Amino acid sequence: MPDPVLPLGDPVASEPSVSGGKGATLARLLALDLPVPDGVVVTTEAYRDLVDDAGIETLFEDLDEAIGSGEDDAQFEVAAELRDAIRSRPLPSDVVDALDRSLPDGPYAVRSSATSEDLPEASFAGQYDTHVGVERGEELHATVLGCMASLFTDRAVAYRARNGVPTATVRMAVVVQRLVEPDVSGILFSADPISGNRTVSVVDAGPGRGEAQVSGRTTADSIRYDRRREEVVDYRVGEGRTERVLGEDDVRALAAVGARIEDALGAPQDVEWAMRDGELYVLQARPITALFPVPEPRAAEGRTQVYYSVGHRQGMPDAMPPLVLDGWRDLTERVGRTFGLSRRVAATAGGRLYVDLTAYLRDPRLRERVLANFHLVDDPAGDALGTLLAKREEDFPLRDPTPLGYLRALRPTVRVLRAAWPILRSLPRALLVEDPAGTSDRVRAAYETASEGAVARIRSRDTTAERLAAANDELVGSLGWLLEPFYPPFLAGMLAGRLLRRLFPDRREEVDALALGIRNDVVYRMTMELGDLADVARGSPAVAAAVRDGASLADLESVDGSGPFLEEFDGFLDEYGFRAVGEIDWSRPRYREDPRPLLNVVGGYLETGGTGEHRRTAERLKTRAREAERTLVREAGPLTRPLVKRLAAVHRNAIGIREHPKFWFARLLAELRERTLAAGEELASSGALPDAEAVWLLTADELRAGIEDPRTLVGVDIARRRRDFERFERLDAPRVVTSDGEVPRPGPAGAESEATLSGTGAAPGVVEGVVRVVTDPGAERLDRGEVLVAPYTDPGWTPLFLNAAAVVTEVGGRLTHGSLVAREYGIPAVVAVADATTRLHTGDRVRVDGGRGVVEVLEEASAGAELAGAARRKKSPRDG
Repeated sequence: MPDPVLPLGDPVASEPSVSGGKGATLARLLALDLPVPDGVVVTTEAYRDLVDDAGIETLFEDLDEAIGSGEDDAQFEVAAELRDAIRSRPLPSDVVDALDRSLPDGPYAVRSSATSEDLPEASFAGQYDTHVGVERGEELHATVLGCMASLFTDRAVAYRARNGVPTATVRMAVVVQRLVEPDVSGILFSADPISGNRTVSVVDAGPGRGEAQVSGRTTADSIRYDRRREEVVDYRVGEGRTERVLGEDDVRALAAVGARIEDALGAPQDVEWAMRDGELYVLQARPITALFPVPEPRAAEGRTQVYYSVGHRQGMPDAMPPLVLDGWRDLTERVGRTFGLSRRVAATAGGRLYVDLTAYLRDPRLRERVLANFHLVDDPAGDALGTLLAKREEDFPLRDPTPLGYLRALRPTVRVLRAAWPILRSLPRALLVEDPAGTSDRVRAAYETASEGAVARIRSRDTTAERLAAANDELVGSLGWLLEPFYPPFLAGMLAGRLLRRLFPDRREEVDALALGIRNDVVYRMTMELGDLADVARGSPAVAAAVRDGASLADLESVDGSGPFLEEFDGFLDEYGFRAVGEIDWSRPRYREDPRPLLNVVGGYLETGGTGEHRRTAERLKTRAREAERTLVREAGPLTRPLVKRLAAVHRNAIGIREHPKFWFARLLAELRERTLAAGEELASSGALPDAEAVWLLTADELRAGIEDPRTLVGVDIARRRRDFERFERLDAPRVVTSDGEVPRPGPAGAESEATLSGTGAAPGVVEGVVRVVTDPGAERLDRGEVLVAPYTDPGWTPLFLNAAAVVTEVGGRLTHGSLVAREYGIPAVVAVADATTRLHTGDRVRVDGGRGVVEVLEEASAGAELAGAARRKKSPRDG
């Protein structure tokens, strides 16, 4: 057991379990000869002795129970009792003796140091007590007790509950250091906490201890220092002063110390510092937890790379576990090689997949084309890239076009043309010859044959390992059959739409209307069949009531008259059970494993509307499309009418196959999921993994090795990886990030205010309605006529569109899934609205203008409306 009081210079003091996060960090920095004031740490052993009391143990249990209940008042009441109980206990005599013996007279700084603070995933900054100017003796003894009790301040208890840190696992140490009475003090960030740039240090500095800055009576000097260029790039003197408190040499010294601390601790740091008589002192350091990780593999020294999030392009920006991320990285690299890219294009950060855009942004032939494309598919990404290029022009110089450069570009161009030739060769036939009405059936038949063959080959293998290897091989092999059946007719349809817009520049609305109510779209068909399920449920009031109340399939089996509904539901799962919300992540349960999202959608349909209303809505949309086609044909000249009819038919039928590749690819992903979980179950039964789901936390190489020999997984820290993944899930992933960590943040596209939000207009129309914020379509339902506000939408969200009056999302572009579906359903949509799910609230009344890309708040939700929404979410099937 460690002593109850240790000098900071004692090697044992560098252990977080002994000295807490803050104390251990200071001990490590002192051991590296960094300028840390001398002192001691009252260890967690002293805290353990202090709370070794039956009454306090009972209060610990009461606190855990109160936290589990979710009642804030109850947990804060118990926390107050704990603070009083700890303060009323005498400080152990051996602690008193050690403090009195080891510390000379003089004022001290006394800082709490919990074992749960200064972690990479949760800094706990400002949650516990700090006191300065404390005198040796009884005042110090009482202050140490107070710091120990601060483990249970209301803010600390709430912070631990929110970050999932159990009370029983946390202990408190206390750091006591000689007080430095500073001439100047402040905070140093070894990376820019706003932009994320790891090569820029940011300093806040003010005279004395800085109480005036902390209290808000004045502002600190704010300095930005570029470590690459070794110069101050911005210095703003705080209000109320005319002179700088730091010279350039002081800033340079601070930045150098910050870089040393970052290197020693392995991550960017938030450092509290002080200067006295020209001497610099480090008072504490903690990780900057809000920074998004830098993409891996890292760029070569001296080069700056730019990465774009694949998840944002796919409309699913959530974190993915390591095994899935490995799979997508491999697929991305293979696609790159297919199209002639010899260099690595994929990188990962924060559980997300990124692609390297640097070569395209440095190429004078491609930069403007790339930016124009982003403004079409993901406006905020285009704005971010434009902002970055303007701000850091020297990091992304355009290469001079030379004859040699053109020759180098010729080889990948030839490879791209060779790969695309089967598609290009078939394009004229799809545009001018083939029957458009048969397009969907032809593509569907090709995909059914290919996907059924792939699944059959996987299942024909003898062992779990062989079936998993075959599933991975078939996933890669799908690149050979996903493109050719789809792209000739689809590109023909897009070309037909462009020609129609050229022919009828004043009839854009009619051309867009050709896409309404397309029945051969697999997602649209799925939505219609969910509406049919709701109609079957309406045939039995008891079944309808049970579904509305969040009953599970097992619950419904005991409901009188549920037989027809359950039979139809089973049929639906036979057809669509391999799909899921966020299905490109094959670690996520499929509908056949967890049908609650589907039941929740059916429950939403039952809340409003009547029998057959979804079919009547579809027919109205189809009628609008026919009327639009008649208008275009009527306005065409006699010679061009046959061409217009042909183009309209090609365009409409091509839009209907838009989801076909993803639909059958999802079937393959579901098969890969089954085979992976089977491998996980075998590894769990052998003791190599704690449970089958832990398989997702392995890398692809680890899983292959583990199947051959489970002993290879002995050193894998699954618990740590699970915590990392949970932390990544909480991060807000940027669309664009550089190799030095900078996240370019352009201003909003239009004038914004509390009442007006701007985004990308993705589907035209203006609608007023009441907001329903939905972050999980399996846990929340949407009533007819509500405005759906969501973080993103993929095919798993589409069934909600049938009830939506309009759609607002944080992610997306004009050509992403949600935008296209909204246009097909004839509902306004605004996408890429920053922080829409937090800035808008359930119950707000808004006006959505899908043409202008604007959402206006007309009336804010009452507290009652928000509570009603919360209560409704609590009774959802996901919550049991």
